Amino acid sequence: MVENELITEILKEMTPLFKRAKNTVYELRVVDQRYAGQVNFFFEWNQVGRSTISRQILTVPRRRVKDLEGLITALKSKTMVKVTLV
Repeated sequence: MVENELITEILKEMTPLFKRAKNTVYELRVVDQRYAGQVNFFFEWNQVGRSTISRQILTVPRRRVKDLEGLITALKSKTMVKVTLV
């Protein structure tokens, strides 16, 4: 299934960046660019008192993502970070 492959790909790209550092907030931000026809995935982290660091981990064509809400729900259950749709 395409969704499972996409989730595996996102987790593979996200794992090296997720260091579990003390006093750090992690977030996976999903940006749906309707007019460009693509979905971007950003991994962001923020240590207390410092600015947020954001890394783009994946860009996929919108046609590859059948159910974006379902993908978000699956990512929330498989990761320990906050997942936000923008």
